[in-house]
Amino acid sequence: MSFSGKVKEELAGQFSPARHCQVAEMAALLCGCGHVEKMPDGSRKLWIQTENEAVARKSFTLLRKTFNIETAIVIREGTHLKRGKVYLVEVTDPAKAEQVLQGTKLSVDNETGLLEMDNSLVVQMNCCKRAFIRGTFLSSGSISDPEKGYHFEIVCPDSRKAEQLQGIIRSFHVEAKIVVRKKSYVVYVKEGAQIVDMLAVMEANVA
Repeated sequence: MSFSGKVKEELAGQFSPARHCQVAEMAALLCGCGHVEKMPDGSRKLWIQTENEAVARKSFTLLRKTFNIETAIVIREGTHLKRGKVYLVEVTDPAKAEQVLQGTKLSVDNETGLLEMDNSLVVQMNCCKRAFIRGTFLSSGSISDPEKGYHFEIVCPDSRKAEQLQGIIRSFHVEAKIVVRKKSYVVYVKEGAQIVDMLAVMEANVA
């Protein structure tokens, strides 16, 4: 397993004791790999899609812990372009989907079905900011093997999400920068000591 994979395994088993932190991490996972689908009757269903089993496990457990929602992890084989497994954690009950959206205070882009954090109430406290960064890294981050080089990054789909995340990271005195790569915005940290700080912020103490 890669160093990045080991960090994610460690973070997947890390649960904040406070519900408000669990909600913040759930919000981050939904912003990173969640989708909302509008049904013909106007109701909405919600799902998280990931290629990382640890992320699927974490999402499954957080839904149960924070919203008392029992769901299932559906495993599908990837397409010919993306080999490997794809994990889906679905909330098909419309009432429960709305409960999650209201609890995480996320808004939905009606065109894409992607989720956004408009309300910073979820990340007001430092402990919740840590949980949010952890969830964002789990869903769309990577870190290089420290024996080969120093690089920590989280990929965001648009500039707004990248700037939001950069602000949260900088609140811990870590100098995160943004670069545009293809159609994505990448929030990154290059300096070794600051990457150590990032791992501590996310509470990946073994890594």
